[in-house]
Amino acid sequence: MRAPSRLFFLLGVLLWLPPAPAAKPAPEEFTAPLQQAAPARAKPHRSERVRTVTDDITGNLALQARTAQGAIAAAIKQRAAGCRMIRFKTGFGWVATGMTRYPATENPAATGRVRQEARFKAFLDARRWLATCLRNLAPEARQRVADHLEIDDAIRLALINLAANAQERRQQALKILARGFVAYSSEEDTAGRAIYVNLVATPRTALRLTRPAAAAIETVALKEGLQQLLAEIDGRLIPLAGNRLIVVNATGELALVGYAVSLIGAQPEPAAQETLRAGAVKIATARATEALVGLAVGDDAAWIAGLDEVSQAENRAAAAGYEDSESSVRRFAQIRELALSGIKDDAGLQALREGRLPPEAAVKPFVGEDSVAVAVIYTPSVKKREPAPPAPPPVSAPVPPPSLAPESAGGGEPAPVNTR
Repeated sequence: MRAPSRLFFLLGVLLWLPPAPAAKPAPEEFTAPLQQAAPARAKPHRSERVRTVTDDITGNLALQARTAQGAIAAAIKQRAAGCRMIRFKTGFGWVATGMTRYPATENPAATGRVRQEARFKAFLDARRWLATCLRNLAPEARQRVADHLEIDDAIRLALINLAANAQERRQQALKILARGFVAYSSEEDTAGRAIYVNLVATPRTALRLTRPAAAAIETVALKEGLQQLLAEIDGRLIPLAGNRLIVVNATGELALVGYAVSLIGAQPEPAAQETLRAGAVKIATARATEALVGLAVGDDAAWIAGLDEVSQAENRAAAAGYEDSESSVRRFAQIRELALSGIKDDAGLQALREGRLPPEAAVKPFVGEDSVAVAVIYTPSVKKREPAPPAPPPVSAPVPPPSLAPESAGGGEPAPVNTR
């Protein structure tokens, strides 16, 4: 077995989701406004009826609609922090809403800062609500949800790697679901000075993308992982600086991403304002690059130590809920080591470890009204997993030559002979 193939095999064993052959993707359950080019507020379809039912899986109340989009919109419309179960024609899930208010201020720079902090806190609040909602299910309900998740072969095999007994398997199944959310939308009530962030988790979202460690994304397709992370960066649902490793276990592909947010000052003159905006882009790019270098080197302590106290506190908050002793965290530490060792001779990775940005890296800025967010992405060239060779055809029994073939019982023509 070649070394790259052995590496990908080990990744497949360690990752939450096992390697799977490429298949035509199923239709999406819903479309997340946060991932659209021009996010719009989600509204329930006028023709779709939404009602409250007692769910047969959890025994709790759930919002039921024909489609996931309609049920999600009904949950979001309530504009209240918390977690609500949804049911739709093809499945079930939860919508978690986080809400944070920010103080009034007449200083534009201060306003930008408190709004940025509020977005991130609302995201953390929604994440906490989702985890709490699943954790507070009755034991029987938790078992039924876990059983439903294990219907999928990928999740069932992942749980074999993560759990030693039935109780641990149930706990890990619910953690996969709680961390397998999609950042659906972010809305601001300017009159009430409040920001709402909505997350959605279903068995399908957890299967396609989940977060086994604080700074990690495991996904079935690199494009999906990047799309979700960039949506969170664009929506400012992130610390002021951070990084993320995205891994696709089925192919061995990975992406290293550093990101940062820089506030834009306010000047009455357009030219001066543009200068401030350009300066904010440079600052955010430099910080995102530092975070990316920290990821490549494998030591976040150095660049985090150079951040201000607020940024350091936000990084700690982002990592809350993950314990070093967790099965998924321990396994992803091994995955990270394997993935990065597999590209140790990559020129771009070597440049990052020397503190230089490789020319192949992509710099993506998201310029807002009062802040700039920048993502610096490096996707190393990785030879994809080699497909398994086809099984050899069955070996037929030796056939005697035609001249020696026995005659049929009736004494007629000789039996047909395979001449291939």
